[in-house]
Amino acid sequence: MGLMLRTVDALCTAGAWVAAVSAGLLALMLILEVVATSFLDWSQPWAVEYAIYLQCFVLFCGSGWTLRQGGHIRVAVLLQGLPPAAARLLDMAGCVFAIGMIGFASTTLWQQLLRSHDFGSTSYYPMATPVWMPQALLTLGVTLLLLAFCARLVRLLRHEAPDAGPGLPHGGVE
Repeated sequence: MGLMLRTVDALCTAGAWVAAVSAGLLALMLILEVVATSFLDWSQPWAVEYAIYLQCFVLFCGSGWTLRQGGHIRVAVLLQGLPPAAARLLDMAGCVFAIGMIGFASTTLWQQLLRSHDFGSTSYYPMATPVWMPQALLTLGVTLLLLAFCARLVRLLRHEAPDAGPGLPHGGVE
C-alpha cells in the first residue's frame, strides 16, 4: 500500500512539473505576444489557442500535488472546531464526494479524448491542432487529481497524515 501511495505522490509531482513548465511557457508566450503586438504590429496566430491549452495544464496538472501539500481550499475553521476523529470523518466524507465527482469528470474526459482521437478532430484555430493532444494532458491532470483524492482517503483510513505540507488541523492522525 505504501508503494502505491508513493507512486501516486510521484505522479502528482510530475504533474506539478508539467504545470510549472506550462506556466513558464505561458508567461513567455504572452510576453512575446505583447511585445510583437505593441512594437511590431504583428500578432501570433497561435497565441490564443496555445494560451488556452497552457492555462488548462497549469490549472489541472498540478492539482493532485496541490492536494497532497494541503493547498486546496477547505473549511479549516469548521475542522478546527471539531474533535480530531470527527474532523477526520468529515475529511473522509469530502474525499468520497470528490472521488465521485472527479471520477465522473475523469471518465467523461477519457471518453472525449478517445472520441477526438478516433474522429481526428482538430481545433478551429489557424494551427488546427489535433484536439486529442491538449485533451490528453487535461485528462491526465484530472486523473491525477482523482488518484490524489483516492490516496488521501487511503491515508485517512490508515490514520496517516493526509497532507505532506501544512494542512488540516487534525493532520489525519488521532
